[in-house]
Amino acid sequence: METSMARPESLTVLPACVWSHDERDAIRLGYVSLAMENKWHVFSEGDTVRLLRSWTGHEVYQAEFGPVETSEGGGWRIVRAEAERDPDRYPDFGPEFDAVMLELVLRTYALSEPAAELRALMVSLVADATGRTDTPSAMVQMSLLGMRTDPPPADRP
Repeated sequence: METSMARPESLTVLPACVWSHDERDAIRLGYVSLAMENKWHVFSEGDTVRLLRSWTGHEVYQAEFGPVETSEGGGWRIVRAEAERDPDRYPDFGPEFDAVMLELVLRTYALSEPAAELRALMVSLVADATGRTDTPSAMVQMSLLGMRTDPPPADRP
C-alpha cells in the first residue's frame, strides 16, 4: 500500500464488519467535505480507501478491502489498514479506537449512516485513553468525527 502518511503504522485491530456489495460501491464513490463542520474526505483507488482530514489534507487512515464469502452470498471486509502515527498530524488513542474510527468515518461519511453505537464507543475509547471522562460527548464527536449527518444526494445509494 502506497501512502502519503508521515509515519504510517499497520493496524493490529481491524473493523470486524462485512460490507455488502452496495455499501462497498458507495464507499468507492467517496466523499468530499464542503462544510467546515465535516472533518473527513474519503477517496478510493481500486480496493484501497483513503481517509484524509478535510482541513489539512493529511491522510490519517488507509484501508484495503478484500472479498469475503458469507451466508448471504459475500461482501467486503477490510483486510489490511494503516494509521498515521505522527502526533503532529493525528492523535493515537490505541488500536481499538483506530478500528472504530475507521469504520465510523466510512459509515457516517461514505454511507450517511448515523452509527450511534460506534459514536458512543469512540467517545468511550477516547475517555479511556485520555483519562478525561468529563469531556462532553458532543465535543469529542465534533473534534474527531465532525457533523456528517446529512443524507446522500438522491442519485446515490
